[in-house]
Amino acid sequence: MNRTYGTVGAVAVVLVAAVAAVSAGGVPLGGDGPADSTATPGPAGNGTTVAHDGAHLSLDGAPNQTIAGETDLSPETELAVRVVSDGDSPFLVSESTTVAEDGAFSATVDLSHVSEDASAWVTVVRDGAELANVSARVSAVAGVTPTDGSGDAESGTAFVYDGDRLAVAALENATVRGETALAPGSELTVRLTSTAGASPFLVQRTATVDEDGTFVAEVDLVGVDNGTTFEAVARHDGADLASAEGVVIGGDNVVSTTNTSQGNLTMVPVNDTSPVADEDHNTTLDYDGDALTLEPASDRSIAGETDLPAGTEVTIRLRSAGDSSPFLKSAAATVTEDGRFSAAVNMSAVPAGSTFEVTVRHDGDTVATADGEVVE
Repeated sequence: MNRTYGTVGAVAVVLVAAVAAVSAGGVPLGGDGPADSTATPGPAGNGTTVAHDGAHLSLDGAPNQTIAGETDLSPETELAVRVVSDGDSPFLVSESTTVAEDGAFSATVDLSHVSEDASAWVTVVRDGAELANVSARVSAVAGVTPTDGSGDAESGTAFVYDGDRLAVAALENATVRGETALAPGSELTVRLTSTAGASPFLVQRTATVDEDGTFVAEVDLVGVDNGTTFEAVARHDGADLASAEGVVIGGDNVVSTTNTSQGNLTMVPVNDTSPVADEDHNTTLDYDGDALTLEPASDRSIAGETDLPAGTEVTIRLRSAGDSSPFLKSAAATVTEDGRFSAAVNMSAVPAGSTFEVTVRHDGDTVATADGEVVE
């Protein structure tokens, strides 16, 4: 099962101008295809750049990191500068700034909670439209004490799917699923934007976070050609929290596995969160007492043993059980020759006393679970 965190894709945002062409039912777009992914959204002639040396913007996992740039927008225009993780350690930091008289802008962000080297995207946004983006590298700084900061860190949002990309059937009520550390009742916008294929489309739906932290969006992709690729983006309060590459299965093309009752459309199975799998998996987590305990620090190890073959990859997920400090963390581990597995997670931003659930998953099945608590 794959989970994709916090990547801000360029394709989804450059099609903002095409939203008006989408009907209330979210039907596929016609015309010559999706907008040019290299185009810059926003006002005509707008030139906004982020200053950096080399191929990436270099930042430290520490407080007071400055991100600067310039634009031809009017002085006093308000911008949002965001740093969004592009890896397995989810984080999102956002700060507001205004354009100076000379067209320059800068924002200071707190990245002290990033205690492991990480890749990210830095984006500049105005009124919901992305004006510029640049890839970034965040270098961990040993001994930095995490601070509360003012940004929205550890958004913990992911699409949930099997395989190497999200597959959605060309049906009227196909579902896109995910999970998040946002509070139950929060609303997310799920947007699917075609990236290649003869059936360009842009579909957008609102999904509400359930009590268990999951969300589901129903989309109508009837008529979209089999094999059409797309980008799925989950948004909240104007910020992109997660994205995933996807492909449409079924549609106008005849494929090897079809469901004739659905008009020659390939059905994609959607698996609900399962209890511990009934297969011949014997997997346990290491801990003493009633719960697995971790200290509020970086590089906290979670380990266990299994009878799965050596080289098998499992996913270890920690999801907060309370509302006071929501978080969602995921790490991959590989089974060794002696049947052991382990992974490190960063708990430095999670306060002592927080409770969580640990799950170990393999091929879409939960093979072990445990209750957990953060302790000093």
